[in-house]
Amino acid sequence: MLALSAALVAAVAVAAAGPSAGATSPTLRVGTTTSLTVIGTGFKPRVLVTLRVSGSEFTRRVTVRTGLKGGFTFRFAGLERCSPHVVLAQMANGVGARVPISWFVRECPPPPPLQPGVAGA
Repeated sequence: MLALSAALVAAVAVAAAGPSAGATSPTLRVGTTTSLTVIGTGFKPRVLVTLRVSGSEFTRRVTVRTGLKGGFTFRFAGLERCSPHVVLAQMANGVGARVPISWFVRECPPPPPLQPGVAGA
């Protein structure tokens, strides 16, 4: 009887931990096309998310709604994928995600230095 009670308590504890164990935190990534496409996953399903991208000379902000699985894809017309320095998304409750700076360093290297001109030409 004691073993049965212990098994029942363990089953209830596993069931209670189940949803949080499978929950994921929001993540953002940039798509592989030349235009800036932001892909979000792990957000709450069917909620509004504020998406903000900023570069040296611009800031754009849009609101998107996540799908049934908590994801979204948004394409910023007129922006190239390496034009922003900051890409972040945030739900109304303050939970959000950002594209890691390491992505920009890895995927968007600076242009090569200019070659000096030939003097006296």
